[in-house]
Amino acid sequence: MRSLIKWSPISEFHDVTNQLSNLMNFGQRPYLNDDGQVNEELDWTPAVNVTENDLRYKIDLEVPGVKKEDIQVGVENGKITITGERKSEKEVKNEKIHRTEFSVGKFSRSFKVPQDAESSAIAAKFENGILGVSLPKVESSKPRKVQIEVS
Repeated sequence: MRSLIKWSPISEFHDVTNQLSNLMNFGQRPYLNDDGQVNEELDWTPAVNVTENDLRYKIDLEVPGVKKEDIQVGVENGKITITGERKSEKEVKNEKIHRTEFSVGKFSRSFKVPQDAESSAIAAKFENGILGVSLPKVESSKPRKVQIEVS
């Protein structure tokens, strides 16, 4: 005898979207080098936000679990490169691992320095797992307000 099962289209939709999400995120983000080729030397790629206002450009890199001393920021040939490593903190003994999704290992992200950025004044601040890199704009590129007297 067959029994009836209540069909839930929302539940099936969530199952399909979760499977698709898992498929798309398998292996985390792609680890591409400057040529667009997969870089086998990198273990993971942190998420990044790049913003701009009238005074500066800002790069925020999401690096929870990475220690400040394990991050390097450098500028060379018009490119800013941020590299680092997240090390495994805990050695598992006598435990059965059911799932592990934390990425550990080396990472590297590079960005072109805009022409109106002051390369010699770049500053970096690390707080709460976010590395903020500030690229101030050169004085001549900042917007100026000029008051014109009407005669």
